[in-house]
Amino acid sequence: MSFNIAGTQVPGCVVKAIETGKSKAQEVVQGMINEAINDPTKNLKQMQQPSGLSSFIDIKI
Repeated sequence: MSFNIAGTQVPGCVVKAIETGKSKAQEVVQGMINEAINDPTKNLKQMQQPSGLSSFIDIKI
């Protein structure tokens, strides 16, 4: 929400926090998109890495 001071629209602290959070989220998402565009094999390499649990769990059939 916002309020008026002498005819000037002033955003409240909640609105400011939401706008800041939104801009930070947009930066993070855009960074992830750029990273995927620049190195498409990175995600594939990360998915192929063994998980940390695989060293603790040894299932034999």
